[in-house]
Amino acid sequence: MLPCAAPVSAGALLTFAVFLALATLAGAAALVRVLPRDEDADAAVALGPSAGLLLAALPGWLLSAAVRVPAGLVLALGAAAWAAALGLGARPLLRLLARPRRLLVPLAVPLAATLLFLWLRWPAGAIRDTEKPMDFAVLSAAMTTPSLPLGDPWLSGERFSYYHLGTLALALPARAAGLPSEDAYNLLAALLAGLAASAAFAAGRLRGGGRRLALAASAALVLAGTFDGARQLLAGTPVGGIDLWASSRRVAHAITEWPLFTLRLGDLHPHAVALPLLVAWAGAAGRLRGASGVAAQGLLLGSLLATNPWDAPAALLVLAAGTLARDELLPAVKESAATLLAAVPVLLPFLLGPRPPFLGLSLSPAATTSPEAFLHLGPFVAVPALALGVALVRSQDRPDRQLLFAVLPPTIGVALSIVSQRPVLGLALGFASGVALVWGRLAGTLRSAFLLASAGALLASVPEVIVVLDPYGDDYRRMNTLFKTWAGAVPLLVVASALLLPLALAARRGRRTIRALLLATLAGALVHPAAAVATRLAATGGGLDGLSALAAEAPGDVAAIRWLREHAPADAVVAEAPGEAYSLHGRISSATGRPTVLGWASHEGIWRGSAAREEIEARKAALKTLYTSADAAAVGQAVRTYGIRYVVVGPLERKDFGPGALRARALFTRVLDADGTELFEVRAP
Repeated sequence: MLPCAAPVSAGALLTFAVFLALATLAGAAALVRVLPRDEDADAAVALGPSAGLLLAALPGWLLSAAVRVPAGLVLALGAAAWAAALGLGARPLLRLLARPRRLLVPLAVPLAATLLFLWLRWPAGAIRDTEKPMDFAVLSAAMTTPSLPLGDPWLSGERFSYYHLGTLALALPARAAGLPSEDAYNLLAALLAGLAASAAFAAGRLRGGGRRLALAASAALVLAGTFDGARQLLAGTPVGGIDLWASSRRVAHAITEWPLFTLRLGDLHPHAVALPLLVAWAGAAGRLRGASGVAAQGLLLGSLLATNPWDAPAALLVLAAGTLARDELLPAVKESAATLLAAVPVLLPFLLGPRPPFLGLSLSPAATTSPEAFLHLGPFVAVPALALGVALVRSQDRPDRQLLFAVLPPTIGVALSIVSQRPVLGLALGFASGVALVWGRLAGTLRSAFLLASAGALLASVPEVIVVLDPYGDDYRRMNTLFKTWAGAVPLLVVASALLLPLALAARRGRRTIRALLLATLAGALVHPAAAVATRLAATGGGLDGLSALAAEAPGDVAAIRWLREHAPADAVVAEAPGEAYSLHGRISSATGRPTVLGWASHEGIWRGSAAREEIEARKAALKTLYTSADAAAVGQAVRTYGIRYVVVGPLERKDFGPGALRARALFTRVLDADGTELFEVRAP
């Protein structure tokens, strides 16, 4: 039997930590150049890790738009970018380091959030179910690729067609530390929570909030739950039995993830990897001065979109909100255009390569009901709604006009909801109309916060009007659009809520009512995190090893994975049983980073569109020939066509192709036979 996986070495963990520390220094040094105000130092430090990881990845990524870049050169260019940032920002960085007490809070936020989610996820580190195997394949490929552009781990010989800049950046410290990818996966999933929390802290500071409000933003982003947790509790479900998965499917035929769920689940999917970048963008857009500041904004915007293009609507709304928060319309338009132009180079490697086809837009076929919207979005809109009411009343001196202004936006929202039969759209437009009424009296932090809240509300209303077409069928026509727009809306509403909380609490009239509503909101939002903690306390076992479950079920597969890591070149093509989504198929490639002939056929079809259908079917046929045919010539042709070097015969291959899988064994040399899994190498001609 295969022995238990060895624990991660202290040296590898230390190297990982040192890499992140250097990234933080370099990122902070770059940011203090474009955030010159003394009070922005908190944000520079908090965003340091994310900025440093992007600095390390971007030079090689940009160059890969024109030429193939060896992995060693990618790392060297990243080190050069760090050195340049440290050199240019040396003086302000040294002034910052001379006040170590100033650094404690912005450094403690990501560390605390990372450790908390590492603890929460400890019993659930197995990389299986949902799209974790796919995300694992991309991470392993990024950690082992000999060069950029990245090859497709599940379609050997082809360039990877899915967005992945964020995963490349996250892979760098794990690659430098030599961590096994199954351990790196779980470390990075926890690190994402730390990066997201620190980005929310930075966004709060950049938009004029004090440290307490910034801390509130960071805590709310990664810990706040939806009202569906309270619904389950009130229905008699004990705290430890509350189902977060059910809450993430609160709207019919759609996905309603929110940050706590996403970070606890641990998918390294683009929407999760992009979360820290989106929140950082919510703070930085329109805040960076001068040509270098606009260039930095462009790099951040381009990085966000190259990590998750679904964030484009959120990113554009934030760009408009950020520039309008500081300038009048014409200067804001000019700065926005310059920022978009600066973002283009970062997008080129993605735009020039294969990518998922755009199938067009259509009108939304359905509407979100009021209960669905309330249960999911309620905790995130409560503070902005109450704060707007206070602002509307304060904007007028006469009691009759105060009443009119307080009642008019809700009336508009309700009327539009009834007329359109789309409550989310109507209430979002009602909120925006209220912000427009008080616009002339807004400045500074309040202007930024209300603009961010408006952006979040309008973003949440997008799938009520229009959806991006996808291949999932009529019943799920809104699924991805609602999933991605709501996932972008919630972080914007969280940051806005933290900044608007003092205004909501400052009401002169109805103070007790408002505070009671806020306390009820807080209580409802705390049910999900309480459930997550209760579930964790009841769990036993666990660890970083994402292959632990596979090792228990198919130890020979893990033996094959380790053999390939030690002996097979990084670009060696491995044949294994192909399969469909959410299965264990593709498991050898996912864990080793070595490309396989075909992984999840359905996902390759989604990524590449109908044009790839013939190629996918040809590969399925070639693999069937490889495993079932006794014709040496036909098998040899399949091997040569796809450059196959190794063939796996394990439980999945025997299940899919029969107990006698790989009949033409005379063409191969068996290099491993362990616990029901055999690994064969193609014999030299």
